[in-house]
Amino acid sequence: MPTISTKPYLSVVIPAYNEADNFKSGVLKPVIDYLNAQKYTWEVLLVDDGSTDETNELLTDFCLGHPEFKLRRIEHGGKAVAVTEGVLAASGQLILFTDFDQSTPITEVNKFIDHHSQGADLVISYRADRRDTLIAKVRGWLFATLVQVVALPGILDSQCGFKSFTRKSAQKIFLSLIVSRPTKITGGYMGAFDVEVLFLARKFGYRIDQVPVKWVRYVSDRLNIWREPLMMAKDTFKVRLYDILGKYDVI
Repeated sequence: MPTISTKPYLSVVIPAYNEADNFKSGVLKPVIDYLNAQKYTWEVLLVDDGSTDETNELLTDFCLGHPEFKLRRIEHGGKAVAVTEGVLAASGQLILFTDFDQSTPITEVNKFIDHHSQGADLVISYRADRRDTLIAKVRGWLFATLVQVVALPGILDSQCGFKSFTRKSAQKIFLSLIVSRPTKITGGYMGAFDVEVLFLARKFGYRIDQVPVKWVRYVSDRLNIWREPLMMAKDTFKVRLYDILGKYDVI
């Protein structure tokens, strides 16, 4: 087991919203097993995004037995708010955020660390082998095309929830979010905060490397499959509009 350090090399941020079933299925065990086998020091920040099931109680008990894991609980604000909370609280030299269900397994992280060692400020994933339904693949392609046209030309997959940052770039980017600032919401809205994050990264001149990863969709009924894409498209246009209006220029 790695030595617990106040300044870990890697911080892993995992947002959680009504994840009791996923937790009980053991999704965190591979995370523990993999990180324990690494030579670098690490921490995991679990951010409970105001869950209404027993997620908070389960994670509280879990962290008592795993000191490398820290739990933060916030008022429900969506994935953008939860990830931002974790990123800004992280103390690692590198900061990774990943989904609770581990649709992209933690084992992919060392490829990202290699890219950081070669000078990347951000390393983002794209789903090269996307195991998903045909409808979801088409919907994903349409949104990816929209994002490339409106805001992020050349970015293959803005939405895959497995991204890493140097501490310096993470702090600057997440403190500069405008479209994705905290707001009161209901349900499991994820939004297009990744688009704003990457747009700001480019605006600030950070180097972004793109890496193919394994990815599997796990069934969830928390998101409205029609409303969510429309809201994400709206957020994408907002990012572009705010840039045209100069709202990011004062940052």
